[in-house]
Amino acid sequence: MKIKVISRNPNTYQRETVDKRNKIVRNFNTPADPFRAQTEYTRALNATKLERVFAKPFVASLDGHVDGVQVLAKHPNRPSTVFSGARDGQVKIWNLASRECQATLDAHRGLVNDISVDNNNGENFVTVGQDAQLKYWKISSVVESQQKTPAHSIAIDGIVYGVSHLSFSSDFVTCGEDISVWKPFRETPLRSYNLGTDTIHACRANPIEENVIVGCRSDRSIFVLDTRQDVPLKKVTMKMRPNKVSWNPMEAYSFTVASEDFSLKIYKLPCVAACY
Repeated sequence: MKIKVISRNPNTYQRETVDKRNKIVRNFNTPADPFRAQTEYTRALNATKLERVFAKPFVASLDGHVDGVQVLAKHPNRPSTVFSGARDGQVKIWNLASRECQATLDAHRGLVNDISVDNNNGENFVTVGQDAQLKYWKISSVVESQQKTPAHSIAIDGIVYGVSHLSFSSDFVTCGEDISVWKPFRETPLRSYNLGTDTIHACRANPIEENVIVGCRSDRSIFVLDTRQDVPLKKVTMKMRPNKVSWNPMEAYSFTVASEDFSLKIYKLPCVAACY
């Protein structure tokens, strides 16, 4: 058996006496770019990734945002209409069929936290941002008339992190320090639910039952709230922080939670305490 041992002479790097300086080892034959091989490998790897991104089933790229896209929302009645909000406060309305931008809005100062489209008639949408502003927009005025100002704007005490329209209604719900139910063009919420001191950073209304809302809190918990009651129906504490929540469009009694542990957890509403 052969054993190789790495050893070095202490005389090459230790000083002889305390009064002398420490020896500094220099390589006078260093290449111009010591990480040339690593750099080329990274470039080749990125090129391979981009080739896979732009390969099938990749269809198109919607360019136009200057900053990173923070949130996406789809129109409930028009599958080809999509809304996007960026970190610089810009909101764009896209037509997927023509792959063109129909309107660009400087909606908020700071990033756009969430966008929700009216489920009742599909003619209005609401945006909330990091600037503690809730803005109500008319799609026809924005797209056809190129109007850049909102139809209604509300300054809120505290940051709103999420917004979702109730099913079969123009009313919508927001989340932040609490859960609030709003009517269009109203300065104050209809109802507010204080669920504790922890921030509620995501909420979604049930697509069938207009009184049922599911949300995520910063204390690693998810909750199901019935707006006809004062307290949540159920609260489940997860091992890691939940990031987003979405209802199943085909089975309205189940919803999916995106967790911080790189996993998606599916819950059924009748037995929300058990994950499958």
